[in-house]
Amino acid sequence: MKKTVIVLLFIVAAGCILIFSNRGYYENNYTGKYECPKNNVLLILSGNNNCTLINTLSRGAVYIEGKYTVDNNNIRLTLNEGSSGSYRKMYFKGKIKGHSIELYNFYGDGNAVFYLKNKVVLFK
Repeated sequence: MKKTVIVLLFIVAAGCILIFSNRGYYENNYTGKYECPKNNVLLILSGNNNCTLINTLSRGAVYIEGKYTVDNNNIRLTLNEGSSGSYRKMYFKGKIKGHSIELYNFYGDGNAVFYLKNKVVLFK
C-alpha cells in the first residue's frame, strides 16, 4: 500500500513539474530560433514579441532588433529605426507554415524561408 501511494505521489509531482516548466511554450508558440539556409541569416523570436535578425555572412555578425506581430499565421517584422542595417525596408511581411516562416520580398524580389532550428522556451 505504501509503495502504491509513493508511486502515485511521484507521478503527480513529475506531472506538475512538466506542466509548470513548459508554461512559456504555450504563451507564444512561435518563439524559437529560425535559420535561412540560403544565406545564413538567423531569426530569433522571443516570447515578448521581440525579434532579432542576425546576418552572419559578413566578417562580423550584424544584429538587427525589432518587434513582430502574428495574426492568423501572418507575421510582420518591424525593425527598430536606425538598426535596419543592410536591409532597406523597415518591415517585412510573411506567412507561417508549420515550422517555417516565409518572408516576402526579403531580397528585393525574392522570398526567404526560415526553418525552425530549435525551440526556445522563455518564461516571463
